Amino acid sequence: MSAEHEPSLRDDASAVVHAYGVVLGGEPVPLPVTGIAGAGVALLDAGSVAAVFSRLPGCSYGESAWREHAEDPRWLAEVAVQHQRVLDEIVEDSDVLPLRLPAMFRDEEHLHRVLAGRAALLEAALVATHDHVEWGVQLLAAEQPAAPPQEERPSSGREFFEQRARRSSALARARSRRDALVREAYAALADVSRQSVLNNPQDPALSGRSETMLLNSAHLVGRRHRDFFMTTVEEVAERLRPAGISVEVSGPWPPYNFVALGTEELVGDDDG
Repeated sequence: MSAEHEPSLRDDASAVVHAYGVVLGGEPVPLPVTGIAGAGVALLDAGSVAAVFSRLPGCSYGESAWREHAEDPRWLAEVAVQHQRVLDEIVEDSDVLPLRLPAMFRDEEHLHRVLAGRAALLEAALVATHDHVEWGVQLLAAEQPAAPPQEERPSSGREFFEQRARRSSALARARSRRDALVREAYAALADVSRQSVLNNPQDPALSGRSETMLLNSAHLVGRRHRDFFMTTVEEVAERLRPAGISVEVSGPWPPYNFVALGTEELVGDDDG
């Protein structure tokens, strides 16, 4: 077992090990200088795979801290941003399997044992996503489909209900056309991706956006196909613009939607 660029808190018995992600072992991986809370970032080699990790004070980032802050969105967001920043720097040049939060281990020995026990699974996932990154695509509509123009005031109850039926039918057709545009957009993006997944649209109350999210997708794309994928995104955006639909792209990300693991999957039956 070896750890390169040893992080601080080496002699702190209360410290916990926070793992950011897993990379192939024995290969040079440019690491950020600091991670969560300014802690050093290191590689823990376990043969065919290695973990990117920091040693953090247990009082601030241990199991009890996670329980204490479970309903604290500010604390959770701060940790998530710092965790993601480390992965963002790595994914620019290297393949990395991201770990979902909280990615906490008792010590380096515990992390090493887990890595060794899951090495075949982790190596296979790294090989499967080699030289690929994830891009997120969201389609947003500022308004609902436009209602048809108001007709003249109905002269009878029957005419009123006929007008209402026509209006409802026109709105249904407009929604159907918009849904078809969204399906076509996703298909076009999936055609130029290694893999694609559809996620649930984000609630505006959580995303902070006023627009309606029509599509929330993730795409696994080869690094060398980035320009081709982006060209397709631009073509899709051009087709959707007249319908009042905008396109937002985020990334590159580690392949969260394709191979991301949590501590539970890694640890499994390892309770030692």
